Amino acid sequence: MQTMDRRMFIKGGIGAAAGTALLAVAGCAPSATASGKLADTANDELPADLKESDFDFSIVEREPIAEFAAEETYDIVVVGAGCAGVPAVLTAVEEGAKVACLQKEAVVSANGNGCSFVAKEHSTPAGIKRWRSDWARLNDWRINNDLFDYYVEYAEEAVPWVISQGRSVGIEPIEFLTDSSIRYDDGSVVAVCDATQASNQDLMTALAQKAADGGATFYYETPCVQLVQEEDGTITGAIGKQKDGTYVKLTATKGVVLAAGDYMNNESMVDRNMRDASMFPLCLVNHTGDGHILGILAGGRMAPLGHARQIHTNYIGPFMFYPFLALDVNGKRFCNETIPMSSLNISMSATYKPEDRGIHYRIFDSKTEGAVEGIPGVPPVALVGEGSAWMDPETVVSGNTLEELCEAAGIPVQEGVASIERYNELCAKGTDDDFGVAGSDMAAIDTPPFFCIKGDVGISGINAGIMVDDRYRVTDGEGNPIPGLYAAGIQAGNPCGGINWNMPGGFSNAHIFTAGRYTVIHALTGDMTPSNPASFDSIADSFIGEDGGYAWDSPACATAISVW
Repeated sequence: MQTMDRRMFIKGGIGAAAGTALLAVAGCAPSATASGKLADTANDELPADLKESDFDFSIVEREPIAEFAAEETYDIVVVGAGCAGVPAVLTAVEEGAKVACLQKEAVVSANGNGCSFVAKEHSTPAGIKRWRSDWARLNDWRINNDLFDYYVEYAEEAVPWVISQGRSVGIEPIEFLTDSSIRYDDGSVVAVCDATQASNQDLMTALAQKAADGGATFYYETPCVQLVQEEDGTITGAIGKQKDGTYVKLTATKGVVLAAGDYMNNESMVDRNMRDASMFPLCLVNHTGDGHILGILAGGRMAPLGHARQIHTNYIGPFMFYPFLALDVNGKRFCNETIPMSSLNISMSATYKPEDRGIHYRIFDSKTEGAVEGIPGVPPVALVGEGSAWMDPETVVSGNTLEELCEAAGIPVQEGVASIERYNELCAKGTDDDFGVAGSDMAAIDTPPFFCIKGDVGISGINAGIMVDDRYRVTDGEGNPIPGLYAAGIQAGNPCGGINWNMPGGFSNAHIFTAGRYTVIHALTGDMTPSNPASFDSIADSFIGEDGGYAWDSPACATAISVW
């Protein structure tokens, strides 16, 4: 990561072409003097949501740029080529618009692989609202109802559209499921469809190429360093900095969409907004909050705390659902093991030091039946070993004795064995006197060989950005939309609102896809109707299960949310 020098505020001004001025100071639009230059802003302070140190980690430039190697005009300018930016660009092409994208990296940069949507025709209104309420409860009632409803309303078209676009370039999802659906005790239903790609990186790379073939212009290795803003506050373009240090000015006649990712690599912003999680490893690089800063400098505001972070471990797949005994780096048990993966960091932050870097250990044995009551699927021992589809052999170790296991895993042997033996005593007693796990969720570790997952916890995303309205338009301090400026993806709003990301599986990518697509439709038309809509019906057959139907039609349909 390259550290940028701090920049001074403007102490003078430059000519404003065609009634516009380069964005210089947040919170208010630049005002023109009688001579047509920007007013002196040397004494202005940064907005409350920014600090001087934020710019040490960002490519955003605050001194107005007056000379350009090229000036071009487009209908739409997108900042960022990821899971929001690429659908935005491809939608603009499909809608017949002229579009350009400024991308900081040399290639497309996309993350994740899952996405979901609600099949509204197969759901009931009460089921959808109860489902939303259940998710709100899991997030201390802090979810943004407008953004959740946006996902319900438009992901049903946007996700099938992304899948169909992928198929058009030879990329097929690897899994289709409906088992996140719920049939409530009052008869209300929410029909949830989940699709998994092998890699969103591969998918978005292929879709970006399709957009380029359709006429879109991608400026790779050309980060957006500044927005262009008129005197009345309207955003009318973006400025990119090319590899050779020259600048290109892209005028946007319909709108600019910020889709530049999160801020996990901006140490100043992390320290201020999520210090409790700063000890955990970061899964991404070069995510320095550039879009956040650009939006705030345009008059936007940062989403209020908390900022929901996505927590992932290296033992995903079925292992997310097993409450294995958890030991810390010192071989001590440290938590109630039924904590969902997405919240494991909360317990760890109270007992771990930054140098521990999220390392912990999950222990299980070779029982083949009834290992843990009430957990469906194959026993965990069947998922490890040579040829395992779920576990990296370097992550799972085994031993024929508890001492051998601890030695192989790197757990302090004396402490680790003592912790396991204490856990086995509690299992025999049937009650957890130490951390309160229900006896039905505990299984003694007594059948060799024994196994240990050498786990880690990392931050894969910070789902909080600049505030947006119910059309993903960036809003100012009064809640009014800033004309011409949208935000999409992980840097838009705060749909979860909680400390950690406890939202529907696949929601993250789906709301990112959806906002990327529909911000462009709204910017171009003022409406929310695509010219060539996709639909659930167009891909419905892919979701039919082995029994010939959907999970929401089955008597075995889930009756409550499963959080992982």
